[in-house]
Amino acid sequence: MTLATLFLAQAMNVPLSLGQQLTILGIAMLTSKGASGVTGGEFITLAATLPVVADIPIAGLALLVGVDSFMSECMALTNLVGNGMATVVIARWEGNLDCARLRKELARGPAPPAAVSTATGSPD
Repeated sequence: MTLATLFLAQAMNVPLSLGQQLTILGIAMLTSKGASGVTGGEFITLAATLPVVADIPIAGLALLVGVDSFMSECMALTNLVGNGMATVVIARWEGNLDCARLRKELARGPAPPAAVSTATGSPD
């Protein structure tokens, strides 16, 4: 959401100070919690975040309507990766991370999908 806000500022030719950029970052971090879990939720959250910087007109959101679904997918992927990384970092910080098992699981790769019979629709 911070990137979308900075994009709108550039597209609308609105210069932002470092303080305004940090304010946007802080507010977006607070308001974006759970936004990627609801389709279109990030767009509404972005509309609620924009008034933090009064210089950016809210009408600029019209520039993002066409890429909203793509933005939603990117935000969901970013959220997934961020949550996974945060889990590993906190487990390591707390001393609960089994590094040997983590390396073993990462080296093994993803599990193969379960085989499904086309006739019955049930696993073989």
